[in-house]
Amino acid sequence: MTSRTLVAYYSMSGNTRAVANEIRDTIDADIEEIAEPHPRRGATGVIRALFDSIARRDPPILPAARDPAQYDVLLLGGPVWNRRMAGPLRHYARRYGAAAPHVAFFCTEGGRGAEDAFADLATLCGHEPEATLVVDAAHKTPAAHHADLAAFTANVRHSIH
Repeated sequence: MTSRTLVAYYSMSGNTRAVANEIRDTIDADIEEIAEPHPRRGATGVIRALFDSIARRDPPILPAARDPAQYDVLLLGGPVWNRRMAGPLRHYARRYGAAAPHVAFFCTEGGRGAEDAFADLATLCGHEPEATLVVDAAHKTPAAHHADLAAFTANVRHSIH
C-alpha cells in the first residue's frame, strides 16, 4: 500500500516554498500552500509577521483545498519568526493538524527557535512529529541541506509503514 502524504506550507519570502517543493518531489507528495486573504508584502508585511509572531496570533487564512484527514501523514512547514512558527502556519495547524494521523514538521530560519516552534506545532496538532527538518540560512541551498532532507524524508517514510 502506498502512503498518501500532504505537504502544507506557508512561505512569505519563497525560502520555505523551495524546501516544500523539494520534499514533495522527493516523496511524491501532494502539496498545498497556505494562503492568506491579504498576503504580506514589503515592510508592512514584515511588521505584521513580527507582530503576529510575538502575540502568537493566528491571522486569517483561506480554507484548505485538501483535507489532511484523507492523508496518512501531514508535513507542515513554514518560517520561524522570533522563535515561533509563522502565524498562518499556526492557524492551519490549529484548524487542520489534528485531522491527520501522523505529522512531521519542517522550517526555515535565519537564526534560532525551531525547537520552540516545533513544540508549539505539536501542541496545536495534538501529535508529536514523526520527523523534523530545520533549514537555516547557512544551509539554504539544496546541496547544503541534501543530507538532512534525505534523513527527514526517510524518517517520514519509515514512521508510517
